[in-house]
Amino acid sequence: MYFSLCHQVKSILSDYDKTWFIAGGWAIDLFLGRETRSHGDIEIAIFRIDQFSLKSYLEDWEIKKVIDGTFHEWKNEQLVHPIYELHASHKHSNMKMEILLNENYQSDWIFRRDSRIKLHEKSIFNISEDGIPYLKPEIILLYKAN
Repeated sequence: MYFSLCHQVKSILSDYDKTWFIAGGWAIDLFLGRETRSHGDIEIAIFRIDQFSLKSYLEDWEIKKVIDGTFHEWKNEQLVHPIYELHASHKHSNMKMEILLNENYQSDWIFRRDSRIKLHEKSIFNISEDGIPYLKPEIILLYKAN
């Protein structure tokens, strides 16, 4: 199936009632409407404020936080900046996904590397024809810029 991994994530998160979107290379492909290359993994993005909601929703998943490139157990502590990367592995299958925590305040998304860069949170993502939310390319490229 075309975009099968994205559809799988959409299915997993179908009852999740918070904002989420596909990030990374898959988001670029969803924007283009075609798979441009093979992807080894999938990233999703959520707002940091929703971290406990997602953790509770993914109760059948082991979720680790990444600190300085090293995986650590995420107990129930509030993850604050600069921690933004999580890796989730389903306990009963080989499904894995990376979760990226995004900053927001009220209804604005805030770029974590420069808080002067803000956009209304509804303007940072699109929804594919198949109903899959994904980060807009300009946001993906902003994260890729150093």
